[in-house]
Amino acid sequence: MNDNQEHLKNETPEVAAPETSAATNEVSSPVPAEATPAPVEVNVQPVGEKRWYVIQTLTGQEDRAKLAIEQAIELEGLKERIFQVLVPIEETIEIKGGKRFERIRKMFPGYVFLEMILDEKTWYVIRQTTGVARFIGTKVQPTPVSDREMARVLKQLGKEEKFEVSFEKGEAVRIISGPFRGYTGNVDELNAEKGKLKVLINIFGRDTPVEVNFEHAQKLV
Repeated sequence: MNDNQEHLKNETPEVAAPETSAATNEVSSPVPAEATPAPVEVNVQPVGEKRWYVIQTLTGQEDRAKLAIEQAIELEGLKERIFQVLVPIEETIEIKGGKRFERIRKMFPGYVFLEMILDEKTWYVIRQTTGVARFIGTKVQPTPVSDREMARVLKQLGKEEKFEVSFEKGEAVRIISGPFRGYTGNVDELNAEKGKLKVLINIFGRDTPVEVNFEHAQKLV
């Protein structure tokens, strides 16, 4: 479990994984269609202000659930009560063989964030949308994400880029570009946020630290 999921787990009560069908890999409906409960059977108290809530989906179907929710909002005329549907993602840069590979990954696999005003109507529409397993919260009331936690999530989404660290301290590398091209040495420091390495190379018989970008270094096999 990564740090993002650990924060999410600490902020909201644990819920059981959604039931799935082996044949279709779809989220199973919690009750048969003919026995769909009226929303009044769940103690959803109207909340006059918009807050962020989290719903659970099958991992890998977050985008599908997001699209279905957006269609339901349009169909039911809920734009004044459901404001944002968010699947947080982050872009990472992985360096392999001196080449940059851009990757996009879900920050919270299996979850979709909703900024909404919670009431019987919005709860019912979202709960019945294809791909939605359940709201995160207690059995009778969805629990909003705390302002502190949501601010942290939104701040992460504003980062320009994040590097996937594939180097380790002490590891032998060859510099393949720049003024120190051809030198070999050992990794002394890593700066994943800036995508830079400090490598100790031998110059005139002395170990000298030089700073290079991730893409300018290659692991020695």
